[in-house]
This record gives sequence, structure tokens and C-alpha cells, in this order.
Amino acid sequence: MSEATTINPVLTVVRVFAAPPEKLFDAWFTREQWQAWIGPEGCRCDVPVLEPRQGGRYRVQMHLNDGREIPVEGVFQEVDRPKTLTFTWGWALSGNSDTLVRLVFRAVPGGTKLTLTHEGLPTEEDRIGHGKGWNSTLN
Repeated sequence: MSEATTINPVLTVVRVFAAPPEKLFDAWFTREQWQAWIGPEGCRCDVPVLEPRQGGRYRVQMHLNDGREIPVEGVFQEVDRPKTLTFTWGWALSGNSDTLVRLVFRAVPGGTKLTLTHEGLPTEEDRIGHGKGWNSTLN
């Protein structure tokens, strides 16, 4: 008898931004700022729900170029300004379980190193797709 173990793919994206950790952290917690940059390039997003606190909810409505709309929602799990932000991430209409996004903000000379880790992705294809999305978003 053999035993199989499934390990969900984990995505890690590392970027350096020319801004202090506090300013970068707050860009995730201010509706106007989040709406201005969240979502892949070419996608417009609204943030109709934003409760910027531990246990608070958020909802992002992605408006794709082809006319489709994709709602994403989750709950802020850990809020440690300006060091760490962790939240669930789920396609509101998919019925799939939420995944977990963890952001770590570290001051470096000239700015902030942001490490984004997205865990619980069901397949390697999901990891690749979310990698494209997060990299495009952070551009």
C-alpha cells in the first residue's frame, strides 16, 4: 500500500519599493489607494468593502477588459503595522476554499522590501496564474 501526499503550491513574490514600510503598508488599508493599484494591469477594480483591522473583511470587484467581473473577498487575519499583513483570498463565486496571503514589509536602504506569500493554492496552474496576477498588480 502506498501513501500519497499532496502539497499545495506556494507562491512567493519579492519586490523592493522606494517608499517607507508605513506608506507601503497603508496602501493596502486605504480604499482609494487600494483601488488605484490592486488588480492585474488592464483590470479596473472597486473596493466596496474595506474594514482595515484584524478580523475585518474586504471585497474587491475586478472589472476585466472582456466585460467579466470577478469578486474577491476575504478577512484580515493578522495586522501588525508596518511589519506584517495576512488575509484570506477567495473568489467569491467559486465555492473553493480561501487561500492565504501574507505580506512582510522590511525596511531596506532606499525603501521597503515586500515579500508576498500566497499559500493554499490548489494546483500548480493556480500558482502560475496567481503569480502572473500578483506580479502584474505589483508592477
